[in-house]
Amino acid sequence: MELYSNNEWTACYGNSYIAEAIAWSENGNHVCIYATGATAEEADAKLIGAFRELKLIPAASSKTISSKEEGRVDDVETRPDEEESAL
Repeated sequence: MELYSNNEWTACYGNSYIAEAIAWSENGNHVCIYATGATAEEADAKLIGAFRELKLIPAASSKTISSKEEGRVDDVETRPDEEESAL
């Protein structure tokens, strides 16, 4: 499975922000995953928290993906000696 997330995909709809991620399976299936928040940062944090709860990404990640860089979440490296960062 490949999991993609990008904080440029977080947008305001009405008075809520929605963060989005897309997952593709080896069988050609895909799914969009959404999280909402009062701010873009809150929506992104909730999305990352859901990934961690589902064990789709490590508990602590050392890579921050810039707003202009699309990142594969399954490529994130972990370093326990560094502070946790959000995508």
